[in-house]
Amino acid sequence: QLLASVVSKERPDLETLKLDLTKQQNEFKITLKKLEDSLLARLSAAEGNFLGDYALVENLETNKRTAIEIEEKVQQAKVTEVKINEIRELYRPAAARASLLYFILNDLNKINPMYQFSLKAFRVV
Repeated sequence: QLLASVVSKERPDLETLKLDLTKQQNEFKITLKKLEDSLLARLSAAEGNFLGDYALVENLETNKRTAIEIEEKVQQAKVTEVKINEIRELYRPAAARASLLYFILNDLNKINPMYQFSLKAFRVV
């Protein structure tokens, strides 16, 4: 959690890009699922010779093209995600120090119960 906080504070563009990539990956999965469901519905409704049903053949071609485009975009997104993660790892030592400070502050309540901090309060500090 603190790694994401540190990166969003230091490089908000990087964290935004990572969130957008995650959202895009989810949209790709949804699109592929819809295409698959549509194709299965048409195949189950088709009767007789499949090759004679031009709408079905066109749908198959459209689904194939869309799936290839999505696969290319997924590959690009994976490369981008690797680059983002490499850059994020540069901030891991700062996040580790922040984590250590948080747990030290969190243990202060053993000295006096007045010293209780939530992660949200710690992020303000």
